[in-house]
Amino acid sequence: MRKFTALLVPAALIAGVSCSSSSGSTSPPASTPAPVAAADGGDAQATGRGGAGRGGRAGGGRGGGAPALTLEERAARRDSIAESRAATVKELMATIAGREDEPAGDVFKNVLLMKTVPAGQFLAAMDRGIGAGLGRGCSDCHVTTDWASDTVARKKTARTMMGIVNDINATLLPRMGPGRGGAPRTIQCMTCHRGGQAGRNAIIP
Repeated sequence: MRKFTALLVPAALIAGVSCSSSSGSTSPPASTPAPVAAADGGDAQATGRGGAGRGGRAGGGRGGGAPALTLEERAARRDSIAESRAATVKELMATIAGREDEPAGDVFKNVLLMKTVPAGQFLAAMDRGIGAGLGRGCSDCHVTTDWASDTVARKKTARTMMGIVNDINATLLPRMGPGRGGAPRTIQCMTCHRGGQAGRNAIIP
């Protein structure tokens, strides 16, 4: 049984790469988090910490005594977190009005990665790439009253994961050759995290 399980994990990872490769996306994984720092955006993340964690009801996953969420409850939770993220991004976009096309590293404070990405695209990547890919809200990685702060441990983890994703896309996947239709193969947060859905729906809950 142990040998069978050991074979399943790499097979699942390969399947994830193939699925994301077929999308034909050539942009760097929007799932790569970088700190959004700048003006105070206010904590619009009312549902922030209810992420698909281990053992809790929201995750419905490992070791928790609470029952798993139903499909309807998961959808409602996902929509609520997405709406909260969108509201925060809208507020931040208002604070950088007129500077959306400037490099994120010039517009926001403490940007260590994605410095040259236009500020408007940077915020969109935080929302639709990283946030949606992980199924989490802004306050899961950021102090929303001080976006430049590095005090949240998950923000540091996100940066590390961002580097891993970039390395895989830049050095490992090209060795496999182009994907379907000749598009470069890429992975992103969603490839493994599946929007934060726990259990069988995600390689990494």
